[in-house]
Amino acid sequence: IFLGEMAEGQSVDEFPLGQHAQICGLSSKPELNDQYCVSKGINPDNAERLLVVTSSGAQLSLKPTNLRVTELLPGSQVVVVGLTSASGSKLNGKSGEVLSWHGDRWIVDMNDTEPKERKSFKPENVVIVPERVTKKRKAEEPPPEEKKMKTSDLRDIESSDETVVARCLLRLLREFEIVAQKCICVLATKTSMTVMNELAAHLTDKQADGLLRRQLRPGEKVKGIEELDAQEQAVLLCEKKVRSLANSVRINYCDLYGFLKFGFKEPKFNRKKPVV
Repeated sequence: IFLGEMAEGQSVDEFPLGQHAQICGLSSKPELNDQYCVSKGINPDNAERLLVVTSSGAQLSLKPTNLRVTELLPGSQVVVVGLTSASGSKLNGKSGEVLSWHGDRWIVDMNDTEPKERKSFKPENVVIVPERVTKKRKAEEPPPEEKKMKTSDLRDIESSDETVVARCLLRLLREFEIVAQKCICVLATKTSMTVMNELAAHLTDKQADGLLRRQLRPGEKVKGIEELDAQEQAVLLCEKKVRSLANSVRINYCDLYGFLKFGFKEPKFNRKKPVV
C-alpha cells in the first residue's frame, strides 16, 4: 500500500496548500466520501473551510472535519489538476505514477503521453486516483533503481573530461535515487559532515567503506537526522560535491565507476565465487 492515512482533521491548519486528503463524513453528498483531493488552502470567503480539488478537477469548500490527512508516496497513481499555462493545461486530467520527491515537486512518469514522458509537479497539482491507490507496479516493469543507464550516459562517465563526467552524474543523481545513496557512501569516506555521516552509517550498515549495503526505502527515516528527508538530503549533498564525485568515477574510488557501469550493483558483492 502506498499511502499513509491519518485521523480526520480538526483544524484548517492541518491542510496547507498541497496537502493530500481523503473526503469523509459528508452527509449532504455521500457520493464524495472516500474520494481523494488536494488542498488549495483556506477558503478566502470562509476561514473555517478549505478549498480542495478532486481528481475530476472539481473544486469544493469543506470543513476540516470532513477531510482525512493522506500521505502521497512513490508508487501512487495520480491525476494532474489545476495547471493554467498553455502547455501545462494540456496535461490536466492525465494520469501517471509518482516516482520520487525532488526539491519542491513530485516526479511523475506519465501514463497518457506518447512518447512516454517524465514530468515534475507541485503537490497542489496532483490528486491521488482512488481506484489505483494500491495498484502494484507491473511485474515486467522494473522499479526505477533497476533500470539501466542510457548508452550515452555510460559513454559520458567514461570520458576523460571531468566536466562531462560531473554533468552526467548530476543527471543520474536526479533520475536514480540509488545513485545518490551510493555517492553518499563514497563521499563520507573522505568528508566529515554530520548529516552525510549519519546517512552513510545507515547506507553502509556502519561499515564506512563506501559500499552501499542498505538502500533507503521510500520515506524511510535515518537515525540521527529523523527530522530530515533522507533521500532529499542525499541528492543535495551529492550535487554540492559533484566535482569530487566525478574524480572518484575516473579513478573508480570505492568502486563508484563499477557501480554505475554494472547496473547500480556493487561489483564486490556480485563477483562470482570461484568453483572449488
